[in-house]
Formats: sequence, C-alpha cells, structure tokens
Amino acid sequence: MTPFLSSAINGLTSRMHQWLTISPGAVDRLKLTALVAMLADHINTLLLTHPRPELYALGRMAFPLFVLIWARNVMLRPERLQVRANRMWLWACVTQPAFSLAFRGHDPWYALNILFVFAGATQLLAWHRRYGMAGITGGVVLLSLMVWPLSVASYGAPGLVMALALAIFLHHPSFRCRLAAGSVAFLATVALNSQHFLDIPFTVAVLAILPTVLLPAAAVSMVTSRVAGTENRFMPAWFFYVAYAVHLQVIGLVRLRGLT
Repeated sequence: MTPFLSSAINGLTSRMHQWLTISPGAVDRLKLTALVAMLADHINTLLLTHPRPELYALGRMAFPLFVLIWARNVMLRPERLQVRANRMWLWACVTQPAFSLAFRGHDPWYALNILFVFAGATQLLAWHRRYGMAGITGGVVLLSLMVWPLSVASYGAPGLVMALALAIFLHHPSFRCRLAAGSVAFLATVALNSQHFLDIPFTVAVLAILPTVLLPAAAVSMVTSRVAGTENRFMPAWFFYVAYAVHLQVIGLVRLRGLT
C-alpha cells in the first residue's frame, strides 16, 4: 500500500470515527441547520412569487444533512431497527396530509414526503437483520414500489441509494465495502439534483450539484473538527417530526388561503 493511500485511509477512518462519536448536542445543531435550509427551500419554492436562486442553493443542503444524521444513528442499536422503522412509517403517514396540502397544485397527488425515504430504507435494514438475504430481497421490492411516488418531490432512487450507501459506509466492518459504499453514496449525492444537467449544465452545477455536495460537507466539518464531547441534546427526540409536519401545514394553509 502506498504512503498516500495509507494516509488517505487513515484520514477517512479518523473522520468516520469523529462523525460517529460527536455529541448529541452537535447532532441537534446539525438538525437545526438542516431544518432552516429546508424551511428556506420550501418558502422559496411554494410561497415566493419570484423564487430566489440563493435560497434554492441553500435548500440543497437539507436532505444530505438529514441523511447523514439518519445514517449515523440508524445502526447504533441494530436490535431497535424495526422499532425505528415503525416510528418512521407512522410519522411519514401522519405528515402526508400536510405535505399534500403544502404541495397541492405544485406536485401530483401521489407524491410522497421525505420521511418515506427514511422509513423504506430503515425497513430494508430491519428485514435484512431479521431475515438475511430474503429480507434484502423484500426490501428491494418495497423500495422499487416507492421510487416513482418519491421521485416527484423526495429524490426517488438517488435518495434511497444515498441513504443505504451511507449507512453501509459508516457501519460496515469491511473497508472494501465501506469504500464501495462511499463511492456509491457520493455518486448518488451528485445525482440528487442533476436531472436537468444536460439542458443547463452551468446553472445546475452551480445552484444544485455543488451546494448539495459542498454545503453539507462544510456543516459537518465544522462539527467534526471539534473533539467529540458529551454535550447533551437540547431538542426532544420528536422535535424534527413535529417541526416538519407543522411547517408543511402552515405553508399549505397559507397557499390555500391565497395569501401569496
């Protein structure tokens, strides 16, 4: 192994360890950062008469940050995977009416909210832990049925692949598997917002692809550059779910009443 490759591997391992051992309080700060970015994106997309490109670019960091947080947490207690999946399914279904109201007239009625990405990915991992390869097969079938309704507003196949690849990258014991999963996760991240790249490559690259990759990396770097601490979380465990549903409900009511 060359010194350069060895150094790169050691650096990657160190960054992974820092990310997995950051304090709960630091994770909450990242959640708030992602929430603010998501709120700015939804206001820009749904409420502003003339959407701002800088708000669109800021919004690209929300989903990758949420995926990173989910991937960090999902396998910390593998015995609770099905419990996590059940909770995700519940909140995804509870939030769907507010999501449909907020995006009424903007996206088709069958579009699913982003929580279904995490519910489906968690379910595949739970089935894999319980049933092995048969669980993976069942999970893949489930996710294939979800791709179309998720592709409208919740990133579809790239979002699902990114989530699962990051979970493998952070938690699999084999370095080769982590390297392959990390490469797949990076490609999926680039693909999240590249559907119009061939039509308007410069605009898509500057306002979508680069912010999707660089802004989350910058946010995570600010947290993982600190020594892992013991700062307690300052938000309830259910805060994100409620904030996600409530902000969609408020935006939906504003649009419904024609105040924009």
